[in-house]
Formats: sequence, structure tokens, C-alpha cells
Amino acid sequence: MIGSIRGKVIRTEGMTALIEVQGLGYEVEVTGQCLPLLKTGEEIFLYVHHVVREDAQLLFGFVSFEQRALFRELVRISGIGPKIALSLLSAISVEDFIQAVAQDQVSTIVSIPGIGKKTAERLLIEIKDRLPKLNLGLKEGALNVKANPQNNQALIYKDEAIGALVGLGYKEQIALKLVEKVYQEGMETKEIIMASLAEISRNKK
Repeated sequence: MIGSIRGKVIRTEGMTALIEVQGLGYEVEVTGQCLPLLKTGEEIFLYVHHVVREDAQLLFGFVSFEQRALFRELVRISGIGPKIALSLLSAISVEDFIQAVAQDQVSTIVSIPGIGKKTAERLLIEIKDRLPKLNLGLKEGALNVKANPQNNQALIYKDEAIGALVGLGYKEQIALKLVEKVYQEGMETKEIIMASLAEISRNKK
């Protein structure tokens, strides 16, 4: 799994950036907030979400760890695909999104292209329980939870486990669900992988 990319910007077209790394060009879908930072001929560093499909491999780039973490939670919500999640993160900052969730601002979410009222309502309900588990710079009192810096490391362990499962031939969405199902606080990469494989074995019986 590709977790980040550092290289020279060759060109941008729409919401796609072509970034050269040691002679290889990677096409990366980015948010509108990222576009102004992409200067042709200059180096850029982006956090990356890597999607592996039967017909393609897709890269989505973000200027901050928090943006990527929020993107990953958004695409797990029914009706929210990568394009809509990118649109949301282009239209609103992580901080403003947290505020919209805390205040149940359906109108703010509906104003984002591609999101209807029912989807917005479901998104607000589902994401509210997930935000405290992420390190999104939550201030004390936001969503009645104080962010825990240790969540950064937990996300890294989860990402590594998902990458390992994908490498073993499992689809990313299946790997994501497995890791979320078996993960317990304090687990490291190897433990998550072993627990996931054990869960697969139990389901085959």
C-alpha cells in the first residue's frame, strides 16, 4: 500500500496531479484545497490513500494526515464514494466539518455537490461516533471528546495490516472491514493481521 508520495509536479489537469518519483509518474486525485500547492516543476509531499481494484489502482492525495484520516472514514459510509468525499474535503476544512457534525448542520453538508439531504443526515449520524476515534485536532469539548495523540499510531498499524491483507490477495474493502472488526485498543500490526486471518478461518467453517 502506498501511504505517501514525495516528488516533482509534472502537470495538473482538473483535480488530477501527475507527480514524478524517481522517473515514474503517478496520477493522484487531489482535493481543491490541495490544488494551489501544486506548482509545476516543484516538489510536493502528500499523504496518500491507495485503492486497489480489479481494473485499476487509484491514488488520492491529501495535504494533511487529518484530511486523509477523515477521507477514509467518509468512504466507509454508505452512499459516500471517493469522488463525493473528495468534493466534501474540497469544499470544507476538517475543522469546519467537525463543527458541522457537532452542531448537526445538515444544510452545510447538503450544500456540497453530490450530497442529498438523506445522505447528509445519515453521514452526520454515522460519522459522529467515529470522529472521536481519529486524531483530527479535536479541541477539548468538541463532540464531548478530547483527541488522543496515540490514535495516530493506531491508524498506522491498521493501515499496515490492511496493506498486508491486500498483498495476500484480499480486496481492500474486505480488508478494511476485517481490520475494523478485529481491532482492539493496543494491538500492533502483526496482532491485527493474525486476528484478521483467524476471523477469516472461523468464517470458512
